[in-house]
Amino acid sequence: MLLRKEDLFQLVNIVGDARRFIQYYQWIIENNPLQVYASALIFSPAYSLIRRFFKLEEPKWITSKPIMRNDWSPCLQTLEGHSGWVYSVVFSHDSKYLALASADETIKIWDASNGNCLQTLEGHSGWVSSVVFSHDSKHLASASDDETIKI
Repeated sequence: MLLRKEDLFQLVNIVGDARRFIQYYQWIIENNPLQVYASALIFSPAYSLIRRFFKLEEPKWITSKPIMRNDWSPCLQTLEGHSGWVYSVVFSHDSKYLALASADETIKIWDASNGNCLQTLEGHSGWVSSVVFSHDSKHLASASDDETIKI
């Protein structure tokens, strides 16, 4: 089956919008899937294709809906979890992981695709100022104001 150029363009847009929807509302979808209809659709951007496709699924009892921005934010994810300033952020060379160094004396390793914190590394006795992956992404080096470098 061959698609016309216009149909292919529309399909790419739908898949892209669905990806943003799932990425943005991943926690809700995984933990409270029925809230997708009551919350996620309503709080999606006004021009979201997924919101438009499922407009009839929105609960009728919600009479006052928020005014939402027209398009998705350029921000893909917000990672939260450190209790101090974040001084350094680095992607692994394969772009699968993020490492964040913080004033809370820890390094957090995150899954870049879904924003889940995979591990918290402790051991420095001062704020961690820098972090870097080895070229093969199997090791991590960190520098701290405790005057140490840890691998």
